[in-house]
Amino acid sequence: MKSFGKIMSLLIIVGILLVACKPTTFIISKGTRGYYFGRQSKSLYRLLCASGDFKKVLRDANIPEDIKSQFYEYVCTKKASKDKVVSLYLFLTPEEKKSLKRAFIKHGYTVNYVPC
Repeated sequence: MKSFGKIMSLLIIVGILLVACKPTTFIISKGTRGYYFGRQSKSLYRLLCASGDFKKVLRDANIPEDIKSQFYEYVCTKKASKDKVVSLYLFLTPEEKKSLKRAFIKHGYTVNYVPC
């Protein structure tokens, strides 16, 4: 019975770690607010989509055109989906991920820093 308890404890710990380590993208900030890229909020929509910034970012990112259009669809349209944005991001090459982050920086965003 002692080994069963240890196994159950181990499974619970592994489950907690898997939930806590859920894949994500990166943090973008402009001004005083930071957001995870791909999260859905009205203020992030205004910052990226209504302003036209996201189209500029995508234009300057060195990633495939079909991926750019999917990013736009899943960030700036009624089909917005955090899970789909995360999935697209996870399948980018390391170079494409760097290029996307650099494109955000080029357009006045800070990457992976949350302003206080």
